[in-house]
Amino acid sequence: MDATQPAVPAPFFAAPILLLALFFVAFAFVLSRLSGWSRLARRFRANEPFYGESWSWQSASLRWGFHYNNCLTIGANPEAFYLAVTPLLRIFSPFTPPLLIPWSELEVQTGKAFFGWYDTAVFRAGREERVSIRVGGKLVNRLRQAAGPGWPLHSQEQMNVQTR
Repeated sequence: MDATQPAVPAPFFAAPILLLALFFVAFAFVLSRLSGWSRLARRFRANEPFYGESWSWQSASLRWGFHYNNCLTIGANPEAFYLAVTPLLRIFSPFTPPLLIPWSELEVQTGKAFFGWYDTAVFRAGREERVSIRVGGKLVNRLRQAAGPGWPLHSQEQMNVQTR
């Protein structure tokens, strides 16, 4: 480097990084609004640690087809359903706090997809909010097991098992 040339100022290097970070925060804000996450967070924000079974790196779709792919921790216990983005994403997105939704605030509809090979469950969260959360695969049965009698369809499923 020539001694007569001035050094490149630090803001020159920081500007693209700052713009990228601002874009990501703005995107996270819009995503939380459109997907319904922020609406659920008004009532169901998890204010304490979650105690129950949970599975990291899961996927779910919220309302209007907004997908959170492989970036969620999803859990259940007999009292509630837990939903959180991975800690790394939570740092950059204060708009998606962890959610703890009581089973009494959820309706669930289970079914099959992909020619009956793939279990699915659609949860309708909140009596007023009515935000849908779709999960699939082995996670559906894991949630059912972890929720036990809290699972919204538990008594109906038990009756079906007894009548077979």
